[in-house]
Amino acid sequence: MPGAGAEHDARLDPPLMLAGLGAALAATTAAQALATLTVFVLPVLAPLAARDLGAAPHWVGWQVAIVYCAASATSFLSAGALRRWGSARCTQAALAAAGLACLLLLLFGLVGAALGAVLIGLGYGLTNPAATEVLARLAPPRRRAMIFAIKQTGVPIGGTLAGLLLPSLAGALGWRGAILALALVLLLAAAGFGVFDRPWAAERDPGARLIAGAGGGWRALRDRPGLPGLAAISGLYSGFQLALGTYTVAMLVEEFGWTPVAAGLAAATTQAVGAAARLGWGALADRWGDGPRILALIGGITVLGGLLVPLAPAWPAGAVILLFCLLGGSAAGWNGVLMAEAARLAAPGRAGEAAGAVLAIAFAGVVVGPSLLGALVAAAGSYALAFALLAALPALGAMIAWRASRHRM
Repeated sequence: MPGAGAEHDARLDPPLMLAGLGAALAATTAAQALATLTVFVLPVLAPLAARDLGAAPHWVGWQVAIVYCAASATSFLSAGALRRWGSARCTQAALAAAGLACLLLLLFGLVGAALGAVLIGLGYGLTNPAATEVLARLAPPRRRAMIFAIKQTGVPIGGTLAGLLLPSLAGALGWRGAILALALVLLLAAAGFGVFDRPWAAERDPGARLIAGAGGGWRALRDRPGLPGLAAISGLYSGFQLALGTYTVAMLVEEFGWTPVAAGLAAATTQAVGAAARLGWGALADRWGDGPRILALIGGITVLGGLLVPLAPAWPAGAVILLFCLLGGSAAGWNGVLMAEAARLAAPGRAGEAAGAVLAIAFAGVVVGPSLLGALVAAAGSYALAFALLAALPALGAMIAWRASRHRM
């Protein structure tokens, strides 16, 4: 009977949708973690690999810059790939590129590392737009911020896995063996993502032209009200976040007089708090129903923490750790809320394009932020004072977010 069949479908659809969301969330978070882990391969293994590669360990800073420059370009141009291939195949391409990058490093040394950095960045720039395309379609609006916050925990998870697993693997297999093992995992994961090809193909158009769709990121920034401001916030916040992650240990050792072990523990605690805070901010954004206001609050707390850093050398160690937990919870906690807001502002069926545009600016901030802090340290002669000055970045971002909240669509 048609009526009974329709009633039966209505009963089944919500559970099926939730099952699809759960699988998509787990898969996209895992892909984000693997892609991020690959970014940290050389930074983590540099002390072991640098001598064999014939380079000083500090040269990996250039490798990371190449990764994020390539990721920025790919994010802007990802729309054509998403339209033609779909989210699953784009994720497969990203993981396969990361695996190939590891093999290039093993085969061709420094040249392979440079070429591999480009490949890692090209893939890294695809993972978030592809994930956003899927999650924006499946996530209920009332839970969108939390869903994206969970997915964004893939970044600290990947960084943590790199720090925990790669040195141990290198100790057992040598640094080359550790990289080879990672390459195999990445290539197997790329193959495994093929199971999502049909379920994630709702927006795919095999006849779409790659070049014709490549300008989707630019068009999204031009045509979608609110996205340019959101992109600016992402660049300003990511600049401060990466500067904090890059220079915390150096500042605590050189200016605060801490041991490297204690400084490393403080930095790890900061990152862990940031990962947990993403979930908390996501839940709060869903409850308030106002992502820009949450982003403004996050920026304000970050500014307060940055301005307190010059006072912290005279504080007891416990108070310093609390300050860096405050900074970790704010400076590293904004990502999920911002990505959910990008999905909300996107044109129907074009969430991946909006995410790519916003993330392109965020990746540019990743490249600029640590370099700007280094220049401020050279000018001011102090890491702590430089952080206070760099707080101008989240201050500007918070003002943009507050204005967006006042004029929220």
